[in-house]
Amino acid sequence: MRGKTIESKNDFCINHRLEPGQYCLTDVFAGVRACEILSAIFADAEEIDTAIASTKVFVVDIPHEIFVDNDNGSINIALKYLRDTSDETLYLDIIHELCHVKQHMQGRDLYDMSKAYVDRDTEIEAYQVTVQEARRIGLNDDDILDYLRVSWITSEEHKRLARRMDVN
Repeated sequence: MRGKTIESKNDFCINHRLEPGQYCLTDVFAGVRACEILSAIFADAEEIDTAIASTKVFVVDIPHEIFVDNDNGSINIALKYLRDTSDETLYLDIIHELCHVKQHMQGRDLYDMSKAYVDRDTEIEAYQVTVQEARRIGLNDDDILDYLRVSWITSEEHKRLARRMDVN
């Protein structure tokens, strides 16, 4: 992914050097509250503030990348992933995961195993917002295709997700 300017006007930055432990969302993703895209996820400023204040982030030594815990709405991020992943990808990831935080707040099941990952309503909604934000920050379709390629989906599922997101 090419280097893009991520929310520079609101001092968004990622603390890549955290040790394993529990953190406030803003300890890991400083300036996230000022990201305009949050208004596309949450109903209003009060809901944004509630989500930012109540979402815990666990930096853990696990093989998974980043995900929302379906039981408590916390965000888990792998230590190696936090350390090694680009700011652009982590920025888009946190936007994606905040969509899941909102869905969790609504009582929705984030991991409906009756559907393939790319066919879950929760994933479609989260990717729609994330792709919208990726385009806003200047990523082209090739960059977005790379972002949509994750290890747990097949090549055919990747193509299906890209088509659904209108990414060529």
